[in-house]
Amino acid sequence: MIQALLMSIVAVFNGVQWPVGWYFFREPAMAGLWVGLIYGNPEQGVLIGATISISYLGWISTGGANASDMYWAGLLGTFVTMQAGMDISTAVAFAIPIGLLGNYVHIAYMTLASFWPGKMDNLAKQGKWRQIRWIQLFGGPLIVIFVRAIPVFLISYFGADYIKLLISFIPDWAMDGLSAAGKILPALGMSMLMKFMLKKELLPFLILGFAFAAYTGMNDLLFYALIGSCIAYIMTRLGYTLATNR
Repeated sequence: MIQALLMSIVAVFNGVQWPVGWYFFREPAMAGLWVGLIYGNPEQGVLIGATISISYLGWISTGGANASDMYWAGLLGTFVTMQAGMDISTAVAFAIPIGLLGNYVHIAYMTLASFWPGKMDNLAKQGKWRQIRWIQLFGGPLIVIFVRAIPVFLISYFGADYIKLLISFIPDWAMDGLSAAGKILPALGMSMLMKFMLKKELLPFLILGFAFAAYTGMNDLLFYALIGSCIAYIMTRLGYTLATNR
């Protein structure tokens, strides 16, 4: 019960539209951390969430429309993987369908939340600014409780045994297929990110990083993050100096 309640609380922060929720609860790696803390294995939760997160590197929300719901993919994808005892490589294959299901939840949220602007317009005509402030603070979270937190609570409370039973009925060849798909999906996420962000003038840096990783065998991401930050800083300073001299 306590774990299910904690999951529902995380679901509220995960689904509320605010910067703190976006950076500390929505991202699959962070959602995985909270799920891992709730179920006593934060390291595994982060690993699962980070694996799911790779598939969403190219994820964008255009006009409020999502191809897949990152909120539930990270939160419930990590939960399902941990509770069913699945391999991490299989987590992505299960998280994507969960994200598709969560997309309907997102649509329901956006539809119900559309009630508030009209309500606030009427209150504005009456000069009731205090009520508008209350709606702005609690209108969205109230809807999130019903469309996200309560379902997550029910899934967390009743779903673990049913999920394990469902997994036990999946044949080995299907699990192997899901595992293979889970290994491909992160590559798809990387390719989507490169399609949107890669520019020809930045291509040498990509090749440099790839060659260094391939020939040295070093896979410490923090090392590459520090090196990349230093290169970015140096290039920025050099560009500023050259522009100033001109």
